[in-house]
Amino acid sequence: MELIRVLVVYTTPRTAEQRLTLETVKKTLKKYKTSYTLANRGKLSEKQFKGKDMIIAVGGDGTFLRAAHFVGKQLILGVNADTKNKEGFFMKADKNNFEKKFRKIINNKFKIAKLQRLEACINSKKVETYALNEFFVGARKSYHAAKYVVQIDGRKERQKSSGILVTTPTGSYAWAKSCCSKTLPLSSKNYQFVVREPYEGKVFKNYKLKYGILNKNQKITIASEMLDGILIADSVGKEYSLKNGSKATIKLSGKHLNAVWL
Repeated sequence: MELIRVLVVYTTPRTAEQRLTLETVKKTLKKYKTSYTLANRGKLSEKQFKGKDMIIAVGGDGTFLRAAHFVGKQLILGVNADTKNKEGFFMKADKNNFEKKFRKIINNKFKIAKLQRLEACINSKKVETYALNEFFVGARKSYHAAKYVVQIDGRKERQKSSGILVTTPTGSYAWAKSCCSKTLPLSSKNYQFVVREPYEGKVFKNYKLKYGILNKNQKITIASEMLDGILIADSVGKEYSLKNGSKATIKLSGKHLNAVWL
């Protein structure tokens, strides 16, 4: 595979291990005469991604997720900058095997995982960011309760909780797993939702829509009853305001992510 233009997205190294990993990636790209540019995770823009053949995210899963928000049809590879301290679910390489795996990419000896993504609309206006793991809908401040009406296929339910997570198959192994421990196969064509810490008392009670698996033809709508509600993708994107009366509609997107899965 001919890689003409590569973008290396990185998190500012804080340790010697992280600095060494970034240097290993840079030296390897130079060795194989691959043209690349660097982009700090904290200062990303769409312009940096245009015309690139491949994105290499060096850091942890947060760096991969943040980079993925700007990736269209390009390939993306995650490189774990610190295997002892970063979970690295998406990171399929590290400093010790990056060169070996990069050679496989050049020689077309790799697999592409087509990872599902979610899209959202707020009051019929499309949110510009796709979620690779999940969309969170809840109060801006975590110690405030989220109040809303959730609707799926004509079923409605008023709830009070710590918020709702709407997740892809990959997202079912992340934040949502700590809420319900249920996961979907990475190859699944479905997605799921889970209510975080549902509160039931005299007014809010008898919930039926606390967890569910949805298919590609279904959508979930959350009507906010909050003054400070938000919707955010993957916990690393832009916060979108959900004031009282705002409606967020979430569904599977047809625009999957092409991840290098070595």
